[in-house]
Amino acid sequence: MPTELRKIVFSHRELIEAFDQRPNNLLGNAEAVPPGAVRGVHVFQKFGGGVKVLLDIEDETEGRLKRFNLNAEFISELLLHYCATLNIPVAREADKYLEVIGDNLALSQKIRAQEIFAEHAVEPPLDT
Repeated sequence: MPTELRKIVFSHRELIEAFDQRPNNLLGNAEAVPPGAVRGVHVFQKFGGGVKVLLDIEDETEGRLKRFNLNAEFISELLLHYCATLNIPVAREADKYLEVIGDNLALSQKIRAQEIFAEHAVEPPLDT
């Protein structure tokens, strides 16, 4: 069955905005990122696959700049929340993964056709 691929590409400015607007109840937020203003986001493609995202935060409690290496689960949840806030449609049943495109980060979606429909479809008659 054919597979549909969608990519939502986030610019550097949009990533900073998404991290700046992060809600406190996101999965992994409490231990991942302290409260504070986002000063930078750095996106890298890992050798062999995957992404690495470093976030620079001005820590409110210590008053200094700190860098955090974020896990993919937290980043994905954050970007899904950001998309929901901006009414950007995201496929519910898709396999989602992160990838680097140029200097940007993309939330990619792989949507498979319903294979069950193909299994139970009536075969067309042979033209004779």
